Amino acid sequence: MNELNIIKQNGGAYIDSREVADAIGKAHKHLLRDIRGYCKIIEKVTKPNFGLSDFFFENSYFDSTGRELPCYLLSKMGCEMVANKLTGEKGVLFTAAYVKRFNEMEAAEREAEIKSYARPRLNEFNYAVRNVLSGMSYCGAMPKRVMNFLQGVYEPIGVEVLPFFEDDCCGYYTVTEIARILGVYSDTGKPHGHAISAIISKLDKWAHHAIVIPYGLVGAMLRYDWSIVERVINWLIENQKPHEIPHLDFFYHVYYDPEQAWMLDDSVDGDLEIDLDADENEYGAA
Repeated sequence: MNELNIIKQNGGAYIDSREVADAIGKAHKHLLRDIRGYCKIIEKVTKPNFGLSDFFFENSYFDSTGRELPCYLLSKMGCEMVANKLTGEKGVLFTAAYVKRFNEMEAAEREAEIKSYARPRLNEFNYAVRNVLSGMSYCGAMPKRVMNFLQGVYEPIGVEVLPFFEDDCCGYYTVTEIARILGVYSDTGKPHGHAISAIISKLDKWAHHAIVIPYGLVGAMLRYDWSIVERVINWLIENQKPHEIPHLDFFYHVYYDPEQAWMLDDSVDGDLEIDLDADENEYGAA
């Protein structure tokens, strides 16, 4: 028996009735007849959360001559209903096949979900790092120790940590500089670094090209390369230059300087790498 294919559609996972018919050795038209009979019985039930889509989803396909023909997509429970009517070796093999495929899919989804929760967002790293840096500053930590700490935190997740040399910063921008370049301002007339940071946090979980540049004894000036600027531009264009940028449970109010916001009138291609927050000056820019 060939491995059954899982189809993700309408928020559910299904197996095509043609594959099911082949797996159980039944003509597809006969399986369709059986499924329609099951559907008529299910439709009589008026209990909530007990609908046809829990079992079967009506679909169609085109055959080799171009004709559109009916088929069904069967959920795990739909497969169980069909399997319960079977006897003999084919029924056992079909049950084993569909249970294996759905269990594999569910296990993969659980693993992906666990990984997404287990791996914190980059801005969560940033908040934790700021707290540690404050403690290091209070203790008088030397710059080399600060660098070693930052490298140990960020480099395993793909964020490069560089020493502070002003000449090396060409091509990298703080969120306040990005706001100024794009003409995104706060109600107080300052470049809205907070709003840009909020946009960046929506684009991706990880900022492989973001640069953390230590300055002084401790602290970090956070910069982004032009690929991130391009992604911010695309986000603003796709959202039609919104005057409210959502962040957590509130909004940043922004306005656009018409002389500076010309880049927001045409889409720009680019690949993103994300999400560090602003430097100490940017915290006063909102």
